[in-house]
Parts: sequence; C-alpha cells; structure tokens
Amino acid sequence: MASVARSGGADAADAGLALYQALRASGSTAPEKAVAGLGLTESEAAAGWAELEELGLIRPGRVPEEIVPVEPDTALIGLLARQREALRVQREELATIVEAAESLMDRYRPAVLRETAEIEVELITRDDRRRQFVQDFDATVTESIGSMHPGPLPPSEILSGALEEDKRLIGRGIRVRSIYSQSINSAPRQRKYLSDLSTIGVEVRLATHVPFDLLIADSHSALVLANPEDPAGPAVVVRGPALVRSYVALYEDCWLRSVPYSAKAAGSFDTDGELTEQHRTTMRLLANGLTDERIARKLGVSLRTVSRLVSEIMRYLQADSRFQAGVLASAHGLI
Repeated sequence: MASVARSGGADAADAGLALYQALRASGSTAPEKAVAGLGLTESEAAAGWAELEELGLIRPGRVPEEIVPVEPDTALIGLLARQREALRVQREELATIVEAAESLMDRYRPAVLRETAEIEVELITRDDRRRQFVQDFDATVTESIGSMHPGPLPPSEILSGALEEDKRLIGRGIRVRSIYSQSINSAPRQRKYLSDLSTIGVEVRLATHVPFDLLIADSHSALVLANPEDPAGPAVVVRGPALVRSYVALYEDCWLRSVPYSAKAAGSFDTDGELTEQHRTTMRLLANGLTDERIARKLGVSLRTVSRLVSEIMRYLQADSRFQAGVLASAHGLI
C-alpha cells in the first residue's frame, strides 16, 4: 500500500484512514502488521488507532492479539447507541440534582430561615422599658429562671418588688436560681435580702466572682447589660436558643463554681462562743490556699490539730468542703 507519510507527518484522520484501509484489505490482523509498509511513525500510528477506536471502526478479533475492521454503518449505529446511553445517564444525574435542589429549597432552607427568624436582639435604653421587659420576661417563663448579680444591690423598694415576683414564680412551680457575689453578703440589709430569698424557695449561691448581671428564662431568652461596667446603662435582650446557649453555658459554669447560700452563714454565727482566735487564723490561712502542713508550721501545731480545727470550722459553717468553708468565712467577715 502507498505510504501516507508527508513532510509534516500524517494527521490522525489520515493515519486512521490508512490503517482502516489496510485492515479491510487484510482482514483480521495484528496492529503491527497493519502498520507495516504504511510509513507511519509510532505517534502517528497511535493517533490513528485512537481515532478508529473512538469511532468504533475496530474491534478485537478471535485471536486476542488481532483486530478486525467494523463497517461504518455498524460503527454509526454503535456511536448513536452510546450517545443515547450517555444522554440517559445525564438525564438521571440531572433528575438527581433537581431532586436535591428541591430538597434544599423546600425542606432545609425553610428550617434555617425559621431558626434565623427565632433569633432576635433588642437594645433597651429606657428604665421603664427595662422594667416592663422584666415583667413580660417573668410572665413567659414556664420552667426555670436564672439570674446572677455582681452587685451592688438596688434600692429596697426594688428588692421588695423583686422578692414578691420571685414568690409568684415559685408559686407557679418555676425553679428560680440566683448567683450573687460574696461581697453582697457583707451588710445587714443585703444579708436579710438573701435570707428572704432563701426562705421563699429561691436557690441562692455565692461566688467569688460574678462577671456581669444576667437574667435567663427557659434557655431561650436572656437579658444582659450592654456594658457590664455600667449597671445603669442600656441592656440587651437576646432571644432564640442559638444565641442564648452561650449565656446558659456561662451561667451553669458560674453555678457549679459557686457555693450554696447558708442562712447560718448569713450572720447568725455566734463568734464569741464557738470560734476561737486559732479557728479564725486557720480560716484565714485556708482562704489563702495554704496546705495543712504549712498551716501547722504557721500555728506551731501538729497536723492532727490542724485537721481537727478544719473539721470544726466546716461543721460550724455548715460547709461541705474546705473551699466552701473559705468562701463562707470570707463572705461573712469571719476572716
């Protein structure tokens, strides 16, 4: 067969046609034999075979190493069949994409929009609006309300109203919790208020540090100061579980770190009767974080004596732990 080589080299179409004609002339044959005598380079032959395979003009022969030519009409039918199959697969993929898009738009996107719609932030700048909000806030509570207050306490008339509102909440079966700074328990008026809270059923705890004023209702609404350093300044109302979760986590952490309020620790200690100067010195050293060994060296007593003193202090303060004993002693001016 005449060579198809040219000065610039045969393109894939020329090479493919030459190879196809060689195959038709010889029938089933090995690719190397079909290339022989055509003057094709290795790359030209590879391009020619690739075109014939893509067009479906060749197929394996009966002998594994041989190939045979396929009639153009047969190749065309096969090409159209492959195209129909490709279109079918595309239609299925498109249907899957459409179904996924509809699911995103009809099911998931509205859920996100509903969650977003439940999120609300409001800035309250007027005192009357804040008081009204607290009243509405209390009216919507169904399970629990938690608050924390670094101090100082507001005037007596406000405390009296708050005490009545807490009593009404507890009467409705609402769990009411309050965290106060230890410093709030340093004056008679403040101690009486904490004692009154405890008497009506409010769960009161004292903490060494309360970061800011916070009011939380049912884990879905919160009232917090816009500026913790300005108690009389604007407040921020936050609604929606997605935003309130962080405040709830903060509150629960403060709750766990605080100690239960004790009515006896609020001011009814008989300091002239039970506590000696050695007890008070031991309490000061405990509050400063000293170990029993260091306390023993400071007092010049044995470890057994220190252990006894600590046990007597905890029993006197009705404390459940050394830490709680130190907190209560510090909060109530015993050290």
